[in-house]
Amino acid sequence: MKSSKRNPVETALTALLDVLASLLIALDVTPLRLAQIARTSFVKAGAAAARKRSSGRPHLARIAALTGLSRNEVKRIVSANYTVGELEPEHSPRALRVLTAWRRSTARNPKRRQSAIRILGAAPSFESLCKQHSGDIPFRVILAELLQRKSVYLLQKGTSVGISKSLTGRPGRQRDLNTLLYAASFLAELAEADRVLVRRKERVSVPANFSAAYVEEATAGKVSAFLDHLPMTFASSPRAKRNREGVIVFALVSRPKRNR
Repeated sequence: MKSSKRNPVETALTALLDVLASLLIALDVTPLRLAQIARTSFVKAGAAAARKRSSGRPHLARIAALTGLSRNEVKRIVSANYTVGELEPEHSPRALRVLTAWRRSTARNPKRRQSAIRILGAAPSFESLCKQHSGDIPFRVILAELLQRKSVYLLQKGTSVGISKSLTGRPGRQRDLNTLLYAASFLAELAEADRVLVRRKERVSVPANFSAAYVEEATAGKVSAFLDHLPMTFASSPRAKRNREGVIVFALVSRPKRNR
């Protein structure tokens, strides 16, 4: 039996989510937390669409019909003023669940601080914490992840582990967050009905011994030349308006990949 052609909307959405997932993993957003945020966003968008048809209070049944959610779920989200709510432990990555539980147990017992515990053995131990809070994930995998994050450190020739005082996240976390914010801003602008998407890739060939300032000037020149041709782009569009308030430009400059 031949498989039916895939829905083009789902194909495009899969491509978007493939990129988004790599960012969200780096930012400690799990599929469960994403689903929780997505439901709130869908209800918010459904309410906006319902208001276009009728003014006043959001129609819960209509929002439920648009989103596929139950009326009770829609009512809960609308009553909460479209807020997602606090992050629940089960919506966190497994390694962070263990670390959070460890920190909370330490805070509850100030006289008997467990900032450092043995790795193997009965409670209190890192192995017992993982059995309680990481599900079926082996404790060595959790330990390796927390060591990579520099959230913990080894003691006594690797037989004990301690919690780091610093709360530093993954390397490059701020860059990933900025990328997510940039993508959100771009999609928000692009979703407007009167937007025209113009995609053009330019290559700037510069010898390796040229200064960074020269490269920046060459890149700026390419962008300026691109903007100079935008009026012709708009003039060729039959729906283009003659009077435009301005042009929003999103530029992505990438360094060439060098062969190792």
